[in-house]
Amino acid sequence: MAITFGFYNSVGGDRVYNAVQMSSFFDGVLTDGVFEAIGTSFVVRQSSGMNVIIGAGRAWFDHTWTVNDADLVLGIGDAHPTLLRIDVAVIDVDASNAVRSNSVKIIAGTPASSPVPPDLIDTEEKHQYSLAQIYVGAGVTSIYTADITNTVGTYLCPFVTVPMAGGGGGGAAVLETQVFS
Repeated sequence: MAITFGFYNSVGGDRVYNAVQMSSFFDGVLTDGVFEAIGTSFVVRQSSGMNVIIGAGRAWFDHTWTVNDADLVLGIGDAHPTLLRIDVAVIDVDASNAVRSNSVKIIAGTPASSPVPPDLIDTEEKHQYSLAQIYVGAGVTSIYTADITNTVGTYLCPFVTVPMAGGGGGGAAVLETQVFS
């Protein structure tokens, strides 16, 4: 076991910190997830035609942050004429040297008579977190509210929690505001 420390100003290049070292300061303070009280927590809702709207929100996954500060409209691919499909809206975190960015996008499912959501990527360098599953019926030309199942706040895409201080327990802290007169 080694002792690490930081952060100090560099003198002649003797202090160099990477993004994970900077972000790891939040380990034990925040858990990975979407912030429940910021924006609309990336809630996915119907738009027009084959589009959905990803609501505003902020997330913390894999030592990185993602902020969507306004409604984001994303297109859903054309429906299959006779088969059904389940697409997934995701936060995509790609730490590979070639990409090094986060995005919000739609992962198309495979058309089938009994569709299942596509497998999301979960590797050392890339992770996808489900915001919503979108049911795409055979031959449809519009996505409606009833076709969207939001998954933020579930095991597929949890809310950020703040661990309890003190006695362990592993639960999330409940923060209270008190007004003193």
